[in-house]
Amino acid sequence: MASLKGNIAFTGSLGNLSAYSRKDLNNIILRTKGGASGKTIKTAPEFVNTRRVMSEFGGCSTAGKHIKLAMTGVTHLDHRLFQSRLNAVCSCIQKLDTTSIWGQRSILISQYRNLLQGFNLEMGTLFDSIVKHPLDYNINRTNQSASIIIPPLFPNIGLYVPGKFSFFRLIAVLGIVPDMNCDTKFKKYLPVNKDIQLYRAQKMTDWFAVSAICDEQTIDMQIDGQTNMTDTDSLILSIGIEFGIPLTATLIQQVNYAGAAKILMLA
Repeated sequence: MASLKGNIAFTGSLGNLSAYSRKDLNNIILRTKGGASGKTIKTAPEFVNTRRVMSEFGGCSTAGKHIKLAMTGVTHLDHRLFQSRLNAVCSCIQKLDTTSIWGQRSILISQYRNLLQGFNLEMGTLFDSIVKHPLDYNINRTNQSASIIIPPLFPNIGLYVPGKFSFFRLIAVLGIVPDMNCDTKFKKYLPVNKDIQLYRAQKMTDWFAVSAICDEQTIDMQIDGQTNMTDTDSLILSIGIEFGIPLTATLIQQVNYAGAAKILMLA
């Protein structure tokens, strides 16, 4: 793989070359076209293992998208393409399925929830490096609710501000992540629980001055609506922190590309 530099820059196809950009890179990536046709890969016997790999990769990508969806509200607090890291965790979970055949292995998140706990999103500084005191939190599956207790935050002791920001606020998100298996009829990965409704709850605190002591506070949230959750579905609790600057005496603007988030727990 090569990168394109200089005054000549393009994306798309040019003869036997393909040029494309990526969010996490400044340069344009250049590669040659080639390889077997799509039809050959889908039908030829010699590509059976390739199809198995593609099927399972697609399953991990689908599971990663569901996790990202369940974290909507804090997903902007990462400067990289973090879904690839989610896909990698899903791949690890997929490999733990020893009963399904290769190419159709399930992604049973409900059996390995601990592997996602502590997953970080960040803009250069981890959440635990910003909010230094441990949080107290729990999830109630029966009520589809969650609670997070934020301890008192003292400037430069419990709260580290990675920049010249005046204010901060916290965002909590409670979502649903289904287990995934390969549906041989539709030839793609679908939730094990076909009736699941992927509702989500989100709470945001007020803005607090970074220079003042922030008193203890509790964030409570509950998912509204009939979700049809079963044991194959997991509630996922995430928290993030944003920073702000004052525009007027009463208006605070969120700072882009600043803050962090993490997955607290799954239940």
